[in-house]
Amino acid sequence: MIHLHSSTPTQRAQWVSALVAQEGTYGVVSHLSQMAEVSRQTLYSWKATGQSALEAAFEPKEPQARTPLERAVLTLLVEGHASYRGIQACLAVLLGQQVSLGTITAIVQNAGERAQRWLEQQVSEQGRVLALDEQYSSKRGEAYLNVVDVHSSQVWATLPAVAVDGESWTLALWYLQEQGVVCTGTVSDGGRAIADALRTTKALSTHQRDVWHVLHLAGQVQARLERVVQEEEERGQLIERQEQQRASTGKKPVGRPAKTTGSEQEQRLRQLHRVLEGVKYLFAQLHQLLEIVVLSQQSKPRLLGSASRREEVETVLDLLEEVVQSAPAPVRKEVQRESRAGAPEPACSAVLCPGDGSASARSHCTVGRTGRGTHWLGLAAPGDSGRAAQAIA
Repeated sequence: MIHLHSSTPTQRAQWVSALVAQEGTYGVVSHLSQMAEVSRQTLYSWKATGQSALEAAFEPKEPQARTPLERAVLTLLVEGHASYRGIQACLAVLLGQQVSLGTITAIVQNAGERAQRWLEQQVSEQGRVLALDEQYSSKRGEAYLNVVDVHSSQVWATLPAVAVDGESWTLALWYLQEQGVVCTGTVSDGGRAIADALRTTKALSTHQRDVWHVLHLAGQVQARLERVVQEEEERGQLIERQEQQRASTGKKPVGRPAKTTGSEQEQRLRQLHRVLEGVKYLFAQLHQLLEIVVLSQQSKPRLLGSASRREEVETVLDLLEEVVQSAPAPVRKEVQRESRAGAPEPACSAVLCPGDGSASARSHCTVGRTGRGTHWLGLAAPGDSGRAAQAIA
């Protein structure tokens, strides 16, 4: 059976306060033990409990949790893309709450202010490399402009739907400068509007093309070439049947007459197959050279540095230009799309090479011209010999 002490909570609080205030003073515990007729062990236990309560009372309070209503409003706005009236209707159906438009507006504004304060705390004094991209809206010619940190994936800016032109991107870049974001480099898909803005802000020299769009375009070009080859093969089979019918009956075959003979079509097919095989090989080499880690194909593989990779990419582009020149006229323009993927217009551009600390830029009007043609895609580097040239020879 447990015997409770006859003292009141007020008395215990006074005794504990005395023990905490006179901690380390000789004889205090013994004196209180005799006066209150309490064991020393009980006094020490009360002191520990009281001291813990005092420390807990002065602990900094956790930020107040968001109310269910606030969370519901922001979730419907951000994830559901609902309008304010749509949010009002959803809250009435899902939560049974009638919320005014003014309340919803205040919740959104407070959330925006908190986000702005948080962003101001995240600005780094060191330079950042920014990815620039556009998300087109339902209205023709307008898009949402997004600026994302390449290394941390932090969203520095997301602007509402505006006209996709150099002026809009220039204002976005100036806004980031006012916010204290130091931009040391940019990456984009090579759009004309972004290039105009970077030229205005004197940042075109540190601009790079992202690898994904280059490789995506290469896949599109290869798929179209494969369709062209398949169509020409079907046309060749049709021409062969018409010639066999003419030889067996001596009459003109039914249907639209072919524009080429069987031998001409066969020669055309051989040429297309050579172009397709060359494009497949060179695109595979380009894909490999743009990987994060690239090893040489020597007996003892070694890691290729940025300089070696630039030379290899330059070689692939030179060989791709030769394939373009040997391609039939109808498909030549298609192959040239990839060889010119590095810049949509006469401007300096570069392809982002993983593992390369800095971007090298070149102009297709000057440095980009070689003895075998003009290249808009690539990393500027001297030399045109390398693994790709040896393999395709």
